Amino acid sequence: MALVIVAGALPLFSQDRTPVKLDLKDAVEAALTKSIQPKIAESGVKIAAEKVNEAKSGRLPFVQFSQSAIRSNNPVFVFGSLLEQGRFGAANFQVDLLNHPNGIFNFRSLVGAQMPIFDQYQIRSRVRQAVAAKSQAELQTEAIRQKLRFDVINTYYGAVLGTEMIKVRSEAIRSAEANRKKTKDMVDVGMTTEADLLAAEVELANATQNRLEAENDLVTTLATLNITLGDKPETQLELTGDLREKYFPVDDRDALIRIALENRPDYQKAELAVENGRIQTQALRDQKLPRVDGFGNFGYSSPYIANGSSDYTVGVNLTYTIFDAGRKSRTQQAAEAVSMAELEKQNLADAIRLDVIRSLQNYSTARGKIQVSIKSTAYAEEALRIVQDRYKFGLTTFNEVLRAESAVVAAKQNILKARYDYYVSFASILLATGRLSDVRLFD
Repeated sequence: MALVIVAGALPLFSQDRTPVKLDLKDAVEAALTKSIQPKIAESGVKIAAEKVNEAKSGRLPFVQFSQSAIRSNNPVFVFGSLLEQGRFGAANFQVDLLNHPNGIFNFRSLVGAQMPIFDQYQIRSRVRQAVAAKSQAELQTEAIRQKLRFDVINTYYGAVLGTEMIKVRSEAIRSAEANRKKTKDMVDVGMTTEADLLAAEVELANATQNRLEAENDLVTTLATLNITLGDKPETQLELTGDLREKYFPVDDRDALIRIALENRPDYQKAELAVENGRIQTQALRDQKLPRVDGFGNFGYSSPYIANGSSDYTVGVNLTYTIFDAGRKSRTQQAAEAVSMAELEKQNLADAIRLDVIRSLQNYSTARGKIQVSIKSTAYAEEALRIVQDRYKFGLTTFNEVLRAESAVVAAKQNILKARYDYYVSFASILLATGRLSDVRLFD
């Protein structure tokens, strides 16, 4: 029945007979290439770049072409159209023709251009805001890529941990099976009671259950890793990484906080938000200045498309707003937005400091757990050896043997978990300080 349960719990492993060998570096590269989130962020960067180009294009002339065809007997239209077409003559001054003209066609072609000469520095402000928005989009992309690297590290080593846990629990099953066999033999010759045999059966059942749980967790973790990498959940992987003993050096807390405030993409985005607000405030204040625009038109009017007359118009237009009741409110809103952005930046700085402290504390704790777990494993194995020797000579109970074996299994599991926590906590420090860009540190 246990084999049936295992087969049902691991359907994913039987669908792909050729496991894919994968180290951490390749896993991260696959995630960055196939994952949807970085692609969405990169599209945002492209859109922001086009907005910069759009803002810069405001310095160039704006040219339009229009073509109209109109027939009317409106006296004003007829009079003006004849003048535009160059066909107005002395006969057209007759009062009856002026008041009751015949309808005529006027085909009008017009090319018009406008260009700012002095636009109150508005284009400059829009360009600066667009550049800041593009930088924010790039920082957002970097933040997403760093978070994706952390997710891959977390899941990758989670799968490595799951694989090692299965090995430990498989050893526990083999030990439990050996205990059951020995106990049964001792019961058959009358050297112990049925109670010890029942205890051995319980030990084997618990060990089998623990391995089933570990196998189930591994299936889920591998499916999560595959999805993160952009593959099918059932893809079978052979992870080449391990949780060997390794030392990751880190700086002290103050240095890490300083590095985080210099490198964190989200904090740099907050700084750009403050700068963007200041640009907007200055742009509103600059609207008090006069605006100067140049314009020009070239037109062609004719009764039958051809045989017409051309004309042109050029000029300069100056605009000055004498009174704008809403300008003061808009300026105050922009100034308040700057104050709010500064407060948000300060709040984010506090959150970053706490994030660094938490990551550093988890790192220190995990490092300490490794040292404790190594000693604990050695002590548990020695204790098991002593208890087994005493049990052979009838100096202790079988339950003591079971407890000693459970202590060895727990110690081995603890050291694996501590190493996993150590790897992930170091990755968390890199993420908290905005430096999770190279996973070769984990090789």
